Amino acid sequence: MKIFYRYPLLTKRKYNQKSHHPGFSLVELVMAISLMGLAMAGLMSAYANTVKRSADPMIMQQGLIIAESLMEEILLNPFLDPSSATVCPSAPSSRTDFNNVCDYNGYASSTIKDQGGTSYSQLSGFAISVAVSNSAAGELGSVPTANLLRVVVTVTNALNSNVKLTSYKAKF
Repeated sequence: MKIFYRYPLLTKRKYNQKSHHPGFSLVELVMAISLMGLAMAGLMSAYANTVKRSADPMIMQQGLIIAESLMEEILLNPFLDPSSATVCPSAPSSRTDFNNVCDYNGYASSTIKDQGGTSYSQLSGFAISVAVSNSAAGELGSVPTANLLRVVVTVTNALNSNVKLTSYKAKF
């Protein structure tokens, strides 16, 4: 006697242990490989961004060193002009002739040079600018503004980010 089911797809089939083959089907393998490929692509894109930006700290450090170097050069100059004993006379045209802090006001260069005028081609992606001004009243407590100059050195690097150092030169 045969039993006919009305819905044959809903019946439970028992597989013979000998005819059932364990493993993955081709569709499952293709899907697994696709998912692994997507995961690897995501990891590689994150890794590529990390590698691409790995030199950024070095460039920022170079900009900081350039700014510190120029700031030290400026602050080693006297507050007053040595020849006329005035605070801010007109500045000479060449950086090699700068002899007081105010001479650096408005100095800007797209090539990095030392005080002697030697340019460094290895630092071609950097630009530098200097602003010297009287400090604002009360900026450093009770120090009179006539006896205090504020020096701001800004270095722009190839990443278009700025390193800005601010310092003060006092008349003493």
